[in-house]
Amino acid sequence: MKRILIYGIGNPYRCDDSAGIKVAELLARKLKHSTVDVKWGSIDGLAILDEIVDYDRVFFIDSVKTENGRPGDIHKIDSASFTNVHSFSSHGINFTTALELGRKFNLAIPEKTEIYGIEIEDNDSFSEECTQKVKESIPRVVDAIIQEIGAIQGT
Repeated sequence: MKRILIYGIGNPYRCDDSAGIKVAELLARKLKHSTVDVKWGSIDGLAILDEIVDYDRVFFIDSVKTENGRPGDIHKIDSASFTNVHSFSSHGINFTTALELGRKFNLAIPEKTEIYGIEIEDNDSFSEECTQKVKESIPRVVDAIIQEIGAIQGT
């Protein structure tokens, strides 16, 4: 069986920015596979490597704001499609750079890493609740990840 990590990223007190955390919390209640770990919190940079080493597959869930996106849209991104591996974010090393460094240092990096991005409306307000359209997208992401895990584990 493949070891899988699901990691919901966000700030639980910044309205829609908590979407990734809410997905992870719901998945933790629904999934009972011994080979699936579910975590959530705020994470970036090299700290990502500490979380993903020794897993075969990783799913990150985070909030996103794109130029033409609509709140509640779901974007799925596979790490194989990342091309900007040498850039740095304003908060330190970005996700793709962390993965590349992990590979260069021969760490046991997952064979596949995917990101589910939920298009958000409000990440500025202090609230523990998401806006309605984002709230409606959370169960769709949960269902999509459960289906993927079933396919990976052959269940």
